[in-house]
Amino acid sequence: MIPSITNRKEKQALNEAPPGGSSGSSPGFRKAPAGAAGKSRLPGRRQILIILFWLVMWQVLCLIIDREIYFPSPASTFAALWSFLPEAGTWTVIGHSILRTVLALLFSALFGVSLGLLAGRFHSVYELVNPLVVVLRSTPVVSIIIIAIIWFRSTNVPVFAGFLMCFPILFTGTVAGIRSTDVKLLELCQVYRISPADRLRSVYLPSARPYINAAMVSAIGIGWKAVAAAEVLSMPAHSIGAELFFAKTTLDPASLFAWTIVIIILSYLFETLYARVSGYDKTGKRM
Repeated sequence: MIPSITNRKEKQALNEAPPGGSSGSSPGFRKAPAGAAGKSRLPGRRQILIILFWLVMWQVLCLIIDREIYFPSPASTFAALWSFLPEAGTWTVIGHSILRTVLALLFSALFGVSLGLLAGRFHSVYELVNPLVVVLRSTPVVSIIIIAIIWFRSTNVPVFAGFLMCFPILFTGTVAGIRSTDVKLLELCQVYRISPADRLRSVYLPSARPYINAAMVSAIGIGWKAVAAAEVLSMPAHSIGAELFFAKTTLDPASLFAWTIVIIILSYLFETLYARVSGYDKTGKRM
């Protein structure tokens, strides 16, 4: 509650102002109203047809190449998938990789959003942190992984690599959200002498939330790829990356494709879960 505003009309003026800046500041990143997510989803039958279409394309490409050792068919890939899914060790591997990815995303969100809030408000902080963000954004993930292998134990390398790959995304998104805050709202806060804490809670965070949600959805996909790549090179125990490496060394492309499908499914589930919890509309449509 903002104690400095006592008049009901003044409160209403603050609440009715756009939370994410001007109307053109964040198109496509608005929070979907209740019930809108269901309308934007494709019907189940249409989704199935789209999946079948790409499975047919996969099979056609497999027939054209005609070398299972290079490009396995959908049948052999899913056979390999069903062969190792019932094993208890498979779920141990998946669980450890999920834990590493979650830790990388949590650290990225904690530092990326916190520093982004400060950098968006204070230009001096932005000038101090932005060179580091530019360096991280430009550094190849392989270089980060190799350096991390030298510095850390193998089980911590994927967390570190995932953190460094996701941090710039969340930092940049948060800064953009803070800077999109409606100037009229800020002027209103100055007129009624609203405290900095209330400005952050009532004005800045609502403005930055759509940008943070969009950045987080992007970071989830990048995080899974970075963690998997780091696991392949660092070879920690109980990791999907190690299974990918073993499939490669044993010339088992079906298992290689099957574990890749596992990563894709996990990344999609993470994105979908976050979108539902945060109310973010992944379709990018205006609501």
